[in-house]
Amino acid sequence: MAEAGILHPDERVELLWGVVCRMSPKNRANVIAANRIFDLFRGKLEGRARVYKEDPLRVERLDCEPEPDVMVCANPDIEAFGTEGMRPLLVVEVAESSLPRDLGEKAVLYARAMVPEYWVVSLIDRLLEVFRDPRDGRYHERLSLGASSRVSPRGWPEMELEVSALFPNEVTS
Repeated sequence: MAEAGILHPDERVELLWGVVCRMSPKNRANVIAANRIFDLFRGKLEGRARVYKEDPLRVERLDCEPEPDVMVCANPDIEAFGTEGMRPLLVVEVAESSLPRDLGEKAVLYARAMVPEYWVVSLIDRLLEVFRDPRDGRYHERLSLGASSRVSPRGWPEMELEVSALFPNEVTS
């Protein structure tokens, strides 16, 4: 679409339910949080998993290709990207203006794609929304954790994280 002039080459878009959707613009807080989360998981899971930042997750049967802020896949081999061997165990979205979409439409998408765990890092209220147990097109478990809480991803239960480590020191744009 960029080559045809329909979209600007730098325009941020993703495919959701067969529709090309504009992504929310990034601000300072979003960039800091996404990089903190990426660095945190990459450092703790080196050699055991592959951590991707803002890379596409193709879900052909749903005609979707979201680009989550962070995606953690069981297979540490980079060559597995885009193949059946790339199975995300955790997807993380950092949300401010995108919060309604991330808690609604994206939660449904990731549940239907059978992503075992989905986190939404809300910069608005400094909460981590944890979605688990996808069945029948929706998540059956949802936890809201404040910055003083601790959390362990189900795929790596030994990895306990301070929720506060997911947020920038200041929330201003």
